[in-house]
Amino acid sequence: MSTVAFHTLGCKVNHYETEGIWQKFKNEGYMRVDFDHHADVYVINTCTVTNTGDKKSRQVIRRAIRSNPEAVVCVTGCYAQTSPGEIMEIPGVDIVVGTQDRGKMLQYIEEHQEHRQPINGVSNIMKNRVFEEMDVPAFTDRTRASLKIQEGCNNFCTFCIIPWSRGLLRSREPDNVLKQARQLVEAGYKEIVLTGIHTAGYGEDMKDYNFAQLLRDLESKVDGLKRIRISSIEASQITDEVIEVLDAAKKIVPHLHIPLQSGSDTVLERMRRKYTSDFYEKRVAKIQKSLPHLAITSDVIVGFPGETKEEFQETMDFVKKIGYSELHVFPFSKRTGTPAARMDNQVDDEVKKRRVQALIEQSDEQALAYAKAYVNEVVEVIPEETFDANQPNILVGYSDNYLKVKFEGTKDMIGEIVRVKITKAGYPYNEGQFVRIMDDAALSM
Repeated sequence: MSTVAFHTLGCKVNHYETEGIWQKFKNEGYMRVDFDHHADVYVINTCTVTNTGDKKSRQVIRRAIRSNPEAVVCVTGCYAQTSPGEIMEIPGVDIVVGTQDRGKMLQYIEEHQEHRQPINGVSNIMKNRVFEEMDVPAFTDRTRASLKIQEGCNNFCTFCIIPWSRGLLRSREPDNVLKQARQLVEAGYKEIVLTGIHTAGYGEDMKDYNFAQLLRDLESKVDGLKRIRISSIEASQITDEVIEVLDAAKKIVPHLHIPLQSGSDTVLERMRRKYTSDFYEKRVAKIQKSLPHLAITSDVIVGFPGETKEEFQETMDFVKKIGYSELHVFPFSKRTGTPAARMDNQVDDEVKKRRVQALIEQSDEQALAYAKAYVNEVVEVIPEETFDANQPNILVGYSDNYLKVKFEGTKDMIGEIVRVKITKAGYPYNEGQFVRIMDDAALSM
């Protein structure tokens, strides 16, 4: 039996797609082995969001070639899409496939085994208008299920290479989304995370269907599904219709990740973001009015070219005003090929470091304040893993409003919905005490 090993770099979408590629290999009778093991085929799913992503991808490719020089080394993903030539130049790379046509990978492997010639299977992503279906009925790591609902992005922010590696926005057929959701529920998953490159842009390329309708259908037409989480939603996508759906929903969790990137209008303009801080604030205020317990998390880029002390202060003030429950803070990183990499007034690394630190401290403070409001409250948690090998009875998971909780429990609780009382607020972990497992009867009440 032939063996295959996978290594995934980058985002949730890549992890989802690796599982989709694995399904194709599995159907052909392959056995999956660990990436550090000797394998007949190595598949590296690459990332290109930063120059560091490219570099890490090259390191992993070389590692696979060293593991077994006789193996077929197949490189896919975003870096493969944008720089196939660069990857083909690495001695030992046999097949390059971008962010589409993953279904042809097995055919290319057969061709390669016959002719022993490297194959470049990358085509122009900008011409693609169709969502590539990939079946993912279960995940290797079991506890959290992602469901990819769309591909690509039409925004072309000045710091971002992703439209060039993923193409323009295209949505998955609603029936296929629902079918995949039912398969995941059948496989035992209680929570599904809706994911994509521009997730809530779902349906923008469709005539009579949109993201709000998809949420309604997932809520009402997938029996046994307990939790729906939206991986990310832009402020402009929080339409009144989406707010109505969230307001009435029983399964959509009270947590939204709404990317900000900067709280300064002048920086937002240079980033070519499609909103002002005022527009963002008004959308958030509207949704908080409907959902007062909503946890809002976000992304912020610090040290964007030309960012002044005043502009950074505007971001700090804005972050305080919104009261995020957690931020992902990134120092601006020059991505070759993007307009921002060529902009004047690049911010000094030391300044970036200081600003990142200041914003992280602010975020940690807000995360703790948000968590403190839940001390002595009972929340529903899905444990995902044990805390560490030395404490196998300490479980870690997320509540519906995205509090990370650790508590004493047993391994059979992993993947189930359990009620946990928060006994001590902390960041990144809150401490809790197990109350009871939520059975299906209690959940459907």
